[in-house]
Amino acid sequence: MTSPDGTHYVFLRLGSNKGNSLIVNTVPLKAETVSFSTSKTIPSFDVPFSGMFSGESRTLAFNMGMASKTISVTGIITDMTITRKFEQTAAKYYDSSASSPNNSTDVAGDMFPTLNSDDEIVIDMTKEEIAQLIHSNTDGTALQDMQNMNELVILINSKVDSRYQYRNADKSSDLIPWSFSSRGFANSLDNDGAIVGVTEFPDSITDDGIKGFVRSFSCDIEAEMPNVISFTLEFEVAITV
Repeated sequence: MTSPDGTHYVFLRLGSNKGNSLIVNTVPLKAETVSFSTSKTIPSFDVPFSGMFSGESRTLAFNMGMASKTISVTGIITDMTITRKFEQTAAKYYDSSASSPNNSTDVAGDMFPTLNSDDEIVIDMTKEEIAQLIHSNTDGTALQDMQNMNELVILINSKVDSRYQYRNADKSSDLIPWSFSSRGFANSLDNDGAIVGVTEFPDSITDDGIKGFVRSFSCDIEAEMPNVISFTLEFEVAITV
């Protein structure tokens, strides 16, 4: 099944992405390998004297619902077209010849490219520019919406919806974002016993992806591969503040 742009299935969304678009304020990634890791934290201790009479020692564990979830993405970066939408729409904010917007004399007709009808900039960037953009965004904080990469969207094929029903009459699959959530209403199906704070299993390609932060991003510019830049990205699932 093809993705929205026909090429990418992994996307980094910025905090400024308000409409769950996979195009606007999003960095598409040409992922070659995606690795998921879930590490459970369960405190445990050996029970004293437990094997004295039974001949079998025992360990007591407390499952307190603690786990860390990380995702590793490796792939390549190529020249690509990205779409940005900013709060500032006046031409003066895009004038690199002025020291500040108030010193600019630019008008909309001076821009190249100009904003489209949705006040978006659609612009071609080199692979080096894309790599630099991701590095600079990784260094940002939640206070900078246009730099805060707080959501990773990994599209997967899914036949079964959030209530264990086929999505389509012919049992064909739809694309949905990967999720660590479970199927069912609160306190039902897989969520039996989960009463509050239940995260909905995705039923649409536009549903939320994985919330968290980019732990690290590294890339290699190699003479042997002049047309691409290889990269490795580590994403940690978290509620960021």
